[in-house]
Amino acid sequence: MVRKFTKSFFLFLIFSNLIFSQSFDGTWSVEYVTSDSPDSLNSIGYNVISVGVISEDSFVALVNRGSANAHYLVGFKNAGKNSGRLGNVPYQQVDFRTKWLSGFDQEFLFDANDIAAKGNLVYVPNNDTNSNSILTFELKDDSIYTYPQRYKIDEYIWAIDVDDNGRIYVTKTGDSTKAGSVIIFENPDVAPKWVSNGKQGKILQEFTLPDIGSPRGITANNDGTILYVSNWDENKIYCYIGDPVNGYTLYDGFDFQVESEFITPDTTSGSLKVGPFGIQYMPGKNLLFVAHDADFVSGDNRGYAYGKIFIANPNTGEVLDTIDAAKWNFLIEGRYNNHNPANNASGYTSNYAVDFDENNNIYTQSWFGWTVDKWNYSAELPTIEITITDIQIDYNFIPNQIELKQNYPNPFNPSTTIEFSLNTQHEVSLKIYNITGELVTDLLKNKILEQGNYKLTFDASKFVSGTYIYQLQVGLKTFSNKMILIK
Repeated sequence: MVRKFTKSFFLFLIFSNLIFSQSFDGTWSVEYVTSDSPDSLNSIGYNVISVGVISEDSFVALVNRGSANAHYLVGFKNAGKNSGRLGNVPYQQVDFRTKWLSGFDQEFLFDANDIAAKGNLVYVPNNDTNSNSILTFELKDDSIYTYPQRYKIDEYIWAIDVDDNGRIYVTKTGDSTKAGSVIIFENPDVAPKWVSNGKQGKILQEFTLPDIGSPRGITANNDGTILYVSNWDENKIYCYIGDPVNGYTLYDGFDFQVESEFITPDTTSGSLKVGPFGIQYMPGKNLLFVAHDADFVSGDNRGYAYGKIFIANPNTGEVLDTIDAAKWNFLIEGRYNNHNPANNASGYTSNYAVDFDENNNIYTQSWFGWTVDKWNYSAELPTIEITITDIQIDYNFIPNQIELKQNYPNPFNPSTTIEFSLNTQHEVSLKIYNITGELVTDLLKNKILEQGNYKLTFDASKFVSGTYIYQLQVGLKTFSNKMILIK
């Protein structure tokens, strides 16, 4: 459910001025790419569409090669370019599919496009010919095994993520004529019927995205109060705020703007349409990583010439840094279409997924290169701070006028409560200015609120002492008061 207000209260994300612990002053480089050769004991053997990271150098690669009916998982422990692969993986094996088996229930992996890892478990949105399901597997020391949790869904599904509460987020794909949607499921351990035939898992929320297109990435913060969804067709990423129980609001202050077309070296073929695939939120640093590429386009000087991981500000969508995988391949090998693990070049750029380990190393894959690639940053990644506060509505008090009350306490340190009343539904903005009239933060920005009495907490711990003006705009009317911060 997407809503514009709550029936009791919900958390609003209030985005303060950006505060960086440091800037992006380092460089990205590839530590290793997994070997790809018929003779290698480390090869994955076919197209890798996604990767789920368990811990540093331990991950699961997802293979999807429809023309060969090859759909399977490959586990790695203590991985390197020539080490770490678990089990026997036939090279270019036709009709090779991972089986999920629990009791008398079984399902084969087919046309899965994404994977999510949490602990030792990996979750796969599967699209078998007979059903669409979320399948769960476990990575152990020697191989990947069935974990007895499954949930059936009635439509084609693409992207997946899991939060720290074990809630599972998936996207139902759309296309050029219809919008996709988001479904959020309760933790399988809380809804134990996941363990049976998978028909009775608990859906917490389901809502449709605002535009047509295919949502190929989804990621949530630790507790699911921030949710991001990518739309490849529209070259957009949506930011939702709220929670899985009470529902979400689309946050209109987030605007991810990058190129939607790329002029390739093969200029005779025209421009290349590109967009966001897998996305991943890094909570320790509050950074959003976006895999951005063409739609399964090959070509030495066309599809392979583009492939990037953008690092975006999770508050605004602004791009802060870029991992240019295609440029790396060209710099290392002098061309885009050469796979050379010895030189840490995967080649054949086609980055559709991104994940990270506990040390903030980044992992992606090359779908045409059949590899998993590990990237390092030469410095410490910067941290973006997000201020989270709450706004509460009292439905027991029915105001008959618009009113902005004096904040309390006042003076204050470091937080204070701002209270206002609405006599009918309005579009509302609440801004904070310093004494010189400079805008320092937006607490509410063009939010539709219904009649009621509202209380909002303003955390000024990041601001200096002084007098501030808080201004409420309701339609064409403006109300202002002064408040004093003393530290």
